[in-house]
Amino acid sequence: MTTFTIGDRGLPAQIAAEIGRRIALGELKPGEILPKESEMLGNLRVSRTTLREALKILSTKGFIEAKPRLGTRVRAPEHWNTLDPVVLSWHEGAQDQERLAEELFEIRLAIEPMAAGLAARRGSADEVVRIRAAYSRMTEDHATVSAAIESDIEFHLEIIQAAHNRFLLPVSAVIRTALTISIPRTLRTFGGLQHSLKMHEAIVEAIEARNAATAETAAETLLNATYQRNFLSAQP
Repeated sequence: MTTFTIGDRGLPAQIAAEIGRRIALGELKPGEILPKESEMLGNLRVSRTTLREALKILSTKGFIEAKPRLGTRVRAPEHWNTLDPVVLSWHEGAQDQERLAEELFEIRLAIEPMAAGLAARRGSADEVVRIRAAYSRMTEDHATVSAAIESDIEFHLEIIQAAHNRFLLPVSAVIRTALTISIPRTLRTFGGLQHSLKMHEAIVEAIEARNAATAETAAETLLNATYQRNFLSAQP
């Protein structure tokens, strides 16, 4: 049975994050039983209500389950709500960061071309203007790398917003995480955003022309080029 401490931070979300990270990083294994409530209260020095709220967060995200007479067990990864941005944050520090980055990029490959096509079909005039404005901000000289990254993220999220698919909106948090990881890699590889501006503009032009097929193809071209350079070129 595992024991742990978290200091005196005390908030349910912080406790859930600490335990969640230990599960995500494999320190707590699937099937392992968490300490009894009395032991955890002694280690954590928080109220019973706070602890139960933290465990409820972990249960909601699929990380643990409580069974009568068996205790609270760690669940296997297939039960985790991996698309939750909070759960994604718990993977920080995992040994398979390269694999995680690639898998997140694969989500982009699956979603963003479709979103571009939908934006061409469904985006309002104002939303199309915002996509063009977001692209224009990408072409500016940025004072910091973080500003350049944020301008790129904004462009892609504006397209998802303009797709008007209620099921895509929750995924936008995952796309932001994927972009936050992939864009710095791209900037290091290419030395800036200039290399991809024409490919981004091709997406904008297709959306402005209301050409869904061309918008989808343009997004695929951008993403495949980035995927090839960031991941496939590094493979033996």
